[in-house]
Order: sequence, then structure tokens, then C-alpha cells
Amino acid sequence: MGNQLVGIAPSQIFPVEHYLTDHADLQFDVNLGSTRFLKVARARTQEGLIVVKVFAIHDPTLPLAAHKEKIEEIRNKLAPAVNCLPFQRTLLTEKAGFIMREYVKYSLYDRISTRPFLTDIEKRWIAFQVLYALHQCHKVGVCHGDIKLENILITSWNWVLLADFASFKPTYLPEDNPGDYSYFFDASRRRTCYIAPERFIQTLNPDGSSQVLLPEESLRKGDLTPAMDIFSAGCALTELFNEVHDAPFDLSELLAYCSSEDNDFKHLDNLEDPDIRELIRSMSERNPARRQSAEVYLAQERNRVFPEYFYSFLQPYMLIFSAAPILSPDEKISR
Repeated sequence: MGNQLVGIAPSQIFPVEHYLTDHADLQFDVNLGSTRFLKVARARTQEGLIVVKVFAIHDPTLPLAAHKEKIEEIRNKLAPAVNCLPFQRTLLTEKAGFIMREYVKYSLYDRISTRPFLTDIEKRWIAFQVLYALHQCHKVGVCHGDIKLENILITSWNWVLLADFASFKPTYLPEDNPGDYSYFFDASRRRTCYIAPERFIQTLNPDGSSQVLLPEESLRKGDLTPAMDIFSAGCALTELFNEVHDAPFDLSELLAYCSSEDNDFKHLDNLEDPDIRELIRSMSERNPARRQSAEVYLAQERNRVFPEYFYSFLQPYMLIFSAAPILSPDEKISR
């Protein structure tokens, strides 16, 4: 939504339920967390539970209509994508902007620390779906922009949904000001950082003028690239396959990785399988030109990291039960 938001100090701060009172079709259920950027709630509608993210408008000059149009464009492009859950509805009022999607109880971050713990083959199946979701996005020209475990949703039958597409967040971040990163990308306060190295830029020219792109320019130029998503996904898969689930980077560690000449990705040492280690090493390359596309990785890892039956049987079979809308267990049985 633009780097200039970071410095705005709202005159009044309201809870998320305050913004839902004007909408009779949205019944507030529970607060899912709030940051300076977005307030998040679970709400009840006639169609079931949804997630509502609310952006309180303190600066009417922000290009919110353009961002709304972009979110709706992404929704239309990803309508056939079976492993993607884009925002389904957008609403813009004088007080706030609303983006809504279907509610899924668990993220991958929740699941990796919940018993029964994931087995090796389950982790491979999840990694396969993450790459397949990226392939679905990138082939229609959509990039996610904020891939992390919290934005990879997972059902009780281990079907993966890539959610919370971040077209409204800035593509580039100043490397010498952590405030922008914390404002837009650290909603969980875990301090993990999966942003691709090329997204961090120097902010000052020798004359002291700013180089950070304005939000209108970033939106118009479509600066997010598939390679940026691949790096972020590589970090997420590192945390998935790491037995202690240790995040590979916080912000300071990632900035050090950006500036280092050593391309060694230290967290790979904790991965036992050499094929998985090599896949993640390639996805986490500092140079974006050396990262492959999700489609290439899926083809390359067939019968290596991912068994053949993922491609020939399991994925098409699970699709029968996992296509949108997400059905309850009783509805699955009746189907």
C-alpha cells in the first residue's frame, strides 16, 4: 500500500469490530489480531465463516481504488487455481477498506507444531502443493509477494491453499530502515524474514533524495517477479523440513545474506535428504537469475523429491474432494 503509510499516526484507534457494525451481512465473531497496518477478524456470513482484513483509512489520497481493482483482477485470474485462495470480496468505504476470503482454521505454521507431527512423506506432499500453487499463479501472471508459513493454509486432509496475496504491499523495502518491514510484513511478530534479497534497496542518493518507489509506480510496473516468490517459498520449505522448525532468517540475518559474498545457506546443514537440500539451495539462491521456475522444479524433482504417484494419482484424486468451496466432512461423505 506504499512506504509512506509507515509514518502516519492515526488520531483515533478503533477495534476491528467497530468497522463491521455498518455491514449487516458481516457478523463479528472473533478478533484474529491487529497491527498498525491491518486489523483482522473472523466473521459469520450466510455462507459460513470468513476472514475479514480491515484497513482503516487515515489518508484519503492513497490509491485504494487501484489496489481494489488489482485484488479483483487477481481473484479472477486465480479462479481455476485449485491450490490458491485469493481474496474473494473487496469493499471500499469512507472509513475503511475490506478484503475477505474463506476461513481456514490452520496455517502451515500451526500444523508443524501440532500433534500428530507431520511425517516425511506428508511434508513432501505439502512441498509439492506449494510449488504447484506457485506454478498456477505464475502461469497466469500473478505473484504472491508475501509467502511464509502463516500464509500457507492447510486443511485437516493436508490440502494446501496459498492465501493472502499481497499485491497491495510494497515490492521494494529500504535496507536501512526496519520500520517498513515490520509495518507490512511482520504481522505475526515472529521476526522471521522471507523477503527475496533483490527487494531490499538503498534508500538515499548521494544528495540525500529518496529512491524508494512510490506505490503507484510499483503497482503500475508490476515489479513483483516469480523469482521473488521462489525465494520466499524456499525459506518456508526450509522451516518445514527442518526438524527443529528453525526459521532460516530474521531481518538482520537476511540483510547479512544479501551483502555477503558467501552463498552458503547455513540452515541446509540440518536437512538430511540431499535431494531436498539441493532443491532448497536452488530456490534460495541470492541471484534471482539462478532460481528456476516452479514448473521446472516440479518436472526436475519428479521421482526424486516427489514420488511419481503425486503426479499420476494423488494430486488429481485429492482434487475431487478439495476443490472450492471447501466442504465439511459431512458434505464430503454425502458427495
